[in-house]
Amino acid sequence: MIAILTWVSIIAGGILVLLLLLSLLGGLDIDVDIETGGGETDTSAGGIGLMKGALTFISVSSWVMKVLMIGQQGKTLSIVIGVMSGILAFALLNYLLKALLKNEANVNWKMSDSLFQKGTTYLRIPGKGEGIVHVDIRGKSRELKAKSKTGKEIKTGQSIIVVETINDFVIVEVDN
Repeated sequence: MIAILTWVSIIAGGILVLLLLLSLLGGLDIDVDIETGGGETDTSAGGIGLMKGALTFISVSSWVMKVLMIGQQGKTLSIVIGVMSGILAFALLNYLLKALLKNEANVNWKMSDSLFQKGTTYLRIPGKGEGIVHVDIRGKSRELKAKSKTGKEIKTGQSIIVVETINDFVIVEVDN
């Protein structure tokens, strides 16, 4: 029994480590999608995924069961503690992967995404010239070339709102 648990934990743990390295370092996410009544659900989006969760549970629980059986604990107690430790490992790994993926950002954006977004002037905008503004677009602060809509100067640090986009520029006005 101990030899079987050893091989199960080694094989499941090895596959799990391989999948985690491929998904974290290479962006390759090999996992299982589940079809629900409301449509398809990607179980790996922002979390651990079905396959990785099962491998985590199997690897940790079989390893703990093996260690407890070697320590002369009863079979029932070893199974109960092994299952509980597998669930705990699954929850901990899920939490850690969500924390890692929380900083992931969508870097694809268009100038039109800045429309009606608020920001601040970084470099003053002269009445007939151009300046630079900071505008939050899809959760990231972007520096954009800007012109004043009214033709009046907008000073550094003033709150603005983007009202129009033209090629590489945004047209802004002071946000009241």
